Amino acid sequence: MTKNFIKRMKEVLLTQKQILLVKSSQPVDIDVDGDEIDEIQGSLILDLATQLNTRDLAKLRLIENAIQRIEDQTYGLCQDCENKIPEARLLANPHFMTCISCAEEREREEKARLLVKRF
Repeated sequence: MTKNFIKRMKEVLLTQKQILLVKSSQPVDIDVDGDEIDEIQGSLILDLATQLNTRDLAKLRLIENAIQRIEDQTYGLCQDCENKIPEARLLANPHFMTCISCAEEREREEKARLLVKRF
């Protein structure tokens, strides 16, 4: 992985981080004045905004983790097998932490865990 590629990924990550920070700092304006339907709709909008904020915070943690890996010079290495993550994969999502093989293995393990938990 070249220094230019890593520099580019850091810029992308910092831009994504800035966008999320600006987005999370904007207040949610919900109008609940009115009848019962307005109150229900306001409650649903608030629930959705809370869910989106939770997702944004999780993504922010992933971005910060990726930036830290760049600083530690471990960016682009799979956290499971330590093989290089293909640049194309990082271009698709700069905060991926695993190669495709390990990501698929994690997904299989998660599905198996959910199946066992279900029964």
